[in-house]
Amino acid sequence: MKNKKLILLGITLILLSGCGNSIERASRTIGLIQENVTNIIGKISEVQNQESDLQADFEETLKESDDLSAFAKDTNPVIGNIQEREQLLTDIDSSRQDLLELIEELNQIPEHKDLPDEQTQKVIEYIQALCEDLELYVSNYQENLKVEADTFKSVANPEINHESFFGVFDNINDLAIENNINLDAVLGHFESLNVLLVNLKVYLVNLTDK
Repeated sequence: MKNKKLILLGITLILLSGCGNSIERASRTIGLIQENVTNIIGKISEVQNQESDLQADFEETLKESDDLSAFAKDTNPVIGNIQEREQLLTDIDSSRQDLLELIEELNQIPEHKDLPDEQTQKVIEYIQALCEDLELYVSNYQENLKVEADTFKSVANPEINHESFFGVFDNINDLAIENNINLDAVLGHFESLNVLLVNLKVYLVNLTDK
């Protein structure tokens, strides 16, 4: 009889521990999701800053040579701007992949009566939708950056004429329009997602404090 009581006690402690771990795991995972979402927003803002600096970088590259040969170099300000955006996009995609792993973790957390399943599933759905649009934004932008680099390097062609020179700006503007269309789709996710994450995080923190 005594042994049975000890076994039951042990099982009860394991179950209680599992319940507590579910809440802690959920709270930790939501926190990491918030960090990655915040990181993505920050990196997107940096990409936009680099876009704003592109005109100044173009003008700076113009000053580096009298014959436009500076545009053929991989060290001019314009190419530096492109490389900076390439790295930022790589960072964004890394966070996107982390988000996909985190919602998988969230999906595997054992059930608990106090865990809000509906909100948790919404987080998973919102992140999946965000990541789909992020993947399109990043992949298209990366391809456009290759075209952008080739376009700027074409300025160094000694046979470039007045019309071709100013055609560079039309090409860059077309690429920017496509990037911004994809970005608008991404930005549309953040407000509702952030509200959901903050509310869920507060709820989970209050649970762990009880």
